[in-house]
Amino acid sequence: MNKTVLIVDDDPIVRFILQKMIHNFDSSVNCYQCDNGEVGLSQLETLRNTTDAIVVLLDINMPVLNGWEFLDSLPKINLNSFSKFQLYILTSSTDETDKLKAQSYPVIKKFYHKPLSKQHIEEILDSLEIA
Repeated sequence: MNKTVLIVDDDPIVRFILQKMIHNFDSSVNCYQCDNGEVGLSQLETLRNTTDAIVVLLDINMPVLNGWEFLDSLPKINLNSFSKFQLYILTSSTDETDKLKAQSYPVIKKFYHKPLSKQHIEEILDSLEIA
């Protein structure tokens, strides 16, 4: 099974570093860099019905369409059309209410604070093999 990761974050440096870390762990992973939630949703639409395992690394605070708005728009995309779909929050927010709010979205597999460690990347990609 191929793996595809959508890095939805407005910071180009964060996107670049995450993609490098992912490819260092597994060079076969397809990475898409999305600079806001709107671009992320559009990219997700194009991947519908793929047989790839899809991972979304989602920032919360972004212009155009933030992480919460992205999550609220997900029901418009039939996530059942993906053979495997996982979403992780990846944020620099230290606001405890963000973590609590994230718990209200069942689609969120885990909440991570930036920066992601090599171990976290490995954990995320390995979880695609298990689940």
